[in-house]
Amino acid sequence: MLRKTFVIIPIVLLALTGCSNTKTKETAQTGAAPSIGAPAAPGGAPTATASPQACPTGKTRKLAKTRFVANAGLAAGAFKRYIYDPFRKGAFKSDAKGHKRAIVKAGAAGLFTLDQLRRAKANAQADPTLCRMLSAPLQNLSAVMKNAVDRLKGGNADPTAIGAASGALEKTRSTAGSAGAGFKDKNVPSNMIGG
Repeated sequence: MLRKTFVIIPIVLLALTGCSNTKTKETAQTGAAPSIGAPAAPGGAPTATASPQACPTGKTRKLAKTRFVANAGLAAGAFKRYIYDPFRKGAFKSDAKGHKRAIVKAGAAGLFTLDQLRRAKANAQADPTLCRMLSAPLQNLSAVMKNAVDRLKGGNADPTAIGAASGALEKTRSTAGSAGAGFKDKNVPSNMIGG
């Protein structure tokens, strides 16, 4: 158990470091500042939609739709396998066997999910159609998912937050499907999550 903990902690730290370095690299490459704005209220409707000026008129990244589908599928797969399914099975309850390990894995999977959502959003913003249709749902999904992950990192598997994240994910999946970029849950190897 101690050995696995020493494996999970560096992976989480690398994921956090990798996320911040990637954002800096993307900003340096595009020359654009990261978008600024308050996230949508958890579980609520998105408060802002993408304006036509914020979306490109042509594709700004190769294979943006394909990359979006891959990233969104990985995010959905990690959420379902490591957060939603264990929650439904009662693995996060204090009297469940291995509940601490399940919560730690769910926290690591949550960080992975947030990173994949960030990448999916960047790819959606590189395609005019995806940008117009998915900017607001992805913003809402990211905010709701961050709320659920923050609670998991604190050791609290909040049913409302997990349910809201699942609902926002399915709404985004539906919108992506109508935009021609439907995605399915992708299997995430356990070594990518940390055990």
